[in-house]
Amino acid sequence: MRPPMKNLDAVIFDFDGVLVDSEPTHQLAINAVLAPLGLELSQAEYEEHYLGFDDRGVFQHRFHVAKRHLEPADLRKLVDDKAVAFARLIEERGMEPFPGAVALLAALKAQDVPRALCTGATHQDVKVILRKVKSLDLFDAIVTTDEVAASKPDPTCYRLALEKLWQTHPQRNIRPRHALAIEDSPWGIEAAKGAGLSVAGVETSYAAPRLHQADFTLPGLAGITPAALDELLQTP
Repeated sequence: MRPPMKNLDAVIFDFDGVLVDSEPTHQLAINAVLAPLGLELSQAEYEEHYLGFDDRGVFQHRFHVAKRHLEPADLRKLVDDKAVAFARLIEERGMEPFPGAVALLAALKAQDVPRALCTGATHQDVKVILRKVKSLDLFDAIVTTDEVAASKPDPTCYRLALEKLWQTHPQRNIRPRHALAIEDSPWGIEAAKGAGLSVAGVETSYAAPRLHQADFTLPGLAGITPAALDELLQTP
């Protein structure tokens, strides 16, 4: 049965910085790999230039800035080593969802609103976190960076997420402009917009002015309900 929503056909979530406060852990894991090479990133550098990249993009860009050559085999090893470091840090430090994340996902599921995850994280990184935070594992479809050739702001990942929702809900008329992406970065917003989706920007990583391309912004997910998203999503 179609959910009782006027505007909201589906919700597609980014992961890091939207549902879980994992960006600091990603930076620690990246630096665990880069520091021995003399390429460690400061917090300011990471937040300003690297937060929107997937792991491949982080290492490629860092080596490019440092004017150092990076062979494809070395890139694969850096990505693999970072995944190991990330899993170790999650085991040591744990991981908490952002306030409101679990409640919103559960409410969307209860109201039968299709839900997807579209992330620049690897499948391995997502699996590690969902194993720790089982209450977030409520998605009809998941797209990770392993499934696309280019990361955000390329829109391919969001197009694939939408296609997966069409496949899992063939009886629904999920219209792109009525599918709401929830993003925390300018790169993610650009990707979702490029796929024709509407976008809510959450101010967990950047303040509202940096998220100006979003259709609307939210301070976070605490207190946000499916009905509130439906009302905010005023699509012609």
